[in-house]
Amino acid sequence: MKKVLVLSILLLVVGVLAATVSASPTADCEAFQTSSIPALSSLEIPFTCQQEATVYFGVCDSGGVPNDDEFNIIFSSNIVASNWYSGDQEYAYMGSSQAAAGDNSAILNSLNSTPFPPATYSYAFSTDPSAVSAYLQGACGADFGGTANIGGQCVRNVPLFTTDTAPTNGKVSFNVQFGEMSRREGRTLKTWDIKAGERINNSTVPVPAPQYVRVWWQPEGDSEWYLLTSQYWQGDGTTASEYGVDCSLDGVPSYHTSFANAVPEAEVPLLTQ
Repeated sequence: MKKVLVLSILLLVVGVLAATVSASPTADCEAFQTSSIPALSSLEIPFTCQQEATVYFGVCDSGGVPNDDEFNIIFSSNIVASNWYSGDQEYAYMGSSQAAAGDNSAILNSLNSTPFPPATYSYAFSTDPSAVSAYLQGACGADFGGTANIGGQCVRNVPLFTTDTAPTNGKVSFNVQFGEMSRREGRTLKTWDIKAGERINNSTVPVPAPQYVRVWWQPEGDSEWYLLTSQYWQGDGTTASEYGVDCSLDGVPSYHTSFANAVPEAEVPLLTQ
């Protein structure tokens, strides 16, 4: 284990003094840090840009316990970075976003109650994606498999509309798929906490394309997820009925969906070619 027990205990004692703490900013749209926070807490990360720029974001578990800590980073209400595990390897989704000139702020969230506290992280922000990858490669440990910009050939803005209102309070999750033939593969790019009677009206999500998109709904108090089908959904399990985003010059159609037509996850067929 890279986590030393005594050090972990000391860090935990310090960390539990506050659930949300703040890191030190650096200039030129850059921020790099390896440290820890209490599990399920958050960290505000300030950074400064001399001018408007595209910033790349990455985060990983810097501890030595495999399949241990999971994080995401939120900037401008979008999830721009996260990490995940496949077998004995850890990977980091490296996303990007436009940052304004001047002071900016992102939020690092610890997503799981780790059995080996505290939650140890490394994050990297930069206008140079290779600098993000290099920092994480050096900080994330022997089980780190690298960064992945899902899709990655282009970024297309997808507008989301619901044609009706939410019947109850709940959460909406905008996911992209890696392409494996399964139901909810991929990463979450944006979530909404929505109240009964509200709808989503032209909320735009940047999607690293080419990629398939699915939107999911979880009513408050319900442990199940429901697919909010797109206008292309036929329920046949083929990619022809999926909402796909490509890099062609044609405009990106809006993702139109309905709470009334939500499909329980157990009834969503496995994807086939």
